[in-house]
Amino acid sequence: MANVQMQDNRVIDIIKLLRLEGLFRAPSREIDNCLISALVERWRPETHTFHLPHGEMTITLQDVEVIFGLPIDGDVLVGPTAVVDDGAWRRLCTELLGFSPPNDNKTLVGQRILISRLVEAVAAPLPHDATEMQIHRYAQCYILALIGDKLFMDKSGDRVHLMFLDFMRNLRDPPQYSWGSGCLAWWVRVPSPKSRPSGMALVHYRELLVTMQPEQIVWQPYEAHFGHLPEFCVAGRDTWTARVPLVCFYIVERHHPDRVLRQFGLAQERPDHVVYDDRLHKIDLRGKVEKNWREEHRPYIISWEMRRQQLCHAPPQIGEMPRNHAYYVWYRPVTRKYVDRNSAKLDIMIQSHLALLAMLPEGSQAHNHVRRVLNNVAGLGGGPAVNEHANNGDETELAAAATPSTSAAPVSTPTRGHRATTSPSTSAARGRLWPATATPSTSAVRGRGRRATTPRVVTTLEMPPPIPQASPQPEVPSPIPYASPQPEY
Repeated sequence: MANVQMQDNRVIDIIKLLRLEGLFRAPSREIDNCLISALVERWRPETHTFHLPHGEMTITLQDVEVIFGLPIDGDVLVGPTAVVDDGAWRRLCTELLGFSPPNDNKTLVGQRILISRLVEAVAAPLPHDATEMQIHRYAQCYILALIGDKLFMDKSGDRVHLMFLDFMRNLRDPPQYSWGSGCLAWWVRVPSPKSRPSGMALVHYRELLVTMQPEQIVWQPYEAHFGHLPEFCVAGRDTWTARVPLVCFYIVERHHPDRVLRQFGLAQERPDHVVYDDRLHKIDLRGKVEKNWREEHRPYIISWEMRRQQLCHAPPQIGEMPRNHAYYVWYRPVTRKYVDRNSAKLDIMIQSHLALLAMLPEGSQAHNHVRRVLNNVAGLGGGPAVNEHANNGDETELAAAATPSTSAAPVSTPTRGHRATTSPSTSAARGRLWPATATPSTSAVRGRGRRATTPRVVTTLEMPPPIPQASPQPEVPSPIPYASPQPEY
């Protein structure tokens, strides 16, 4: 969409009516695919969080509203995807987009249309005397291309589903939809069309994530800017911490801000257990085009509508969490610290030398030698400066850090609940970690019908296979009465 500069106020007014002004004005961003890959390697589909050295981080409703200006409040993006033949889809394009795609098995495949064909339809400006129908069709082409390019790109990377046109039928007084929650659900579910890169840049990012220090993390990167942001970037602020399902047609994902409360300036405690609902995660449109997803996902939609009753509450986070905090005591055994051998070897060397430094008499020849080694490593960009660790008085922590926890440990255990969703609003390793199109990595583990087990600690550099993750047979929840929400939501 970068080559289409929309300047027609008649179309811009419609964009504003749909509450997509923030997306329209958001600049294009270059994506660092190596950084995204380094993050995806730490993605856990059980909780939809990135496992980083200092805790879980994730993409939240706050991120999609602040970055893209997408509205959070409103109805979910859901409806029927009834089967129709190709001719019917072409008639829909004629009715709402103003053109009929050729029968070339390329422009329109099923209900997915090439974004480039939509861009072509709005390449020329609208005539000054355009009728309302012409203006609406032009706007529908532009907006469908916009959301396909920035929000709802499919796996091919160059198409968008025509089902989103259903939310643009009424452009005079359109209903208010939660584009932000739908976008977040889609990001979590649909794999990135980009192939996973490799090379030195990826290795470098892995090392930066492994050696990341607490002072390098900006848990609240937007806090200082809230007073200067337009209203559409903060309008849903009172629901950012809602623990709710996110629904987008056939997709249901979980938003669990309780696992990343530091991203909202709140004190983080050990989070509740969650269930990895594998049945929900496997739902797609294949063979299910006759379903009305509004009825299929009714319990989750009701839960979304009760979002203000499901907010996370906690006291403010003051300063850094100590390393002996109950959260870290829980987190260290269940996370996976390393994702490859090289970053593991470097970090183990650094941590073992830090532990050795704490045991040597200060000022001794051996102490000074180890200090020089650590400072040399830090100077090469391979680790922290020695003073950041040697003087913290936590010898137990230093010794414990020398033992690698390389198990692909499960991070959730079954309860009667649902799954967690979300990706990082933090800056780490001195660089902004922009939201990723997250896909389950090879380190992610799945299983069915077994309770999660406590991982063993591995003391060698051999990377063990993943531990099977508990995924009990899910149950479709019954509709939730407005007066008594279920506690797991």
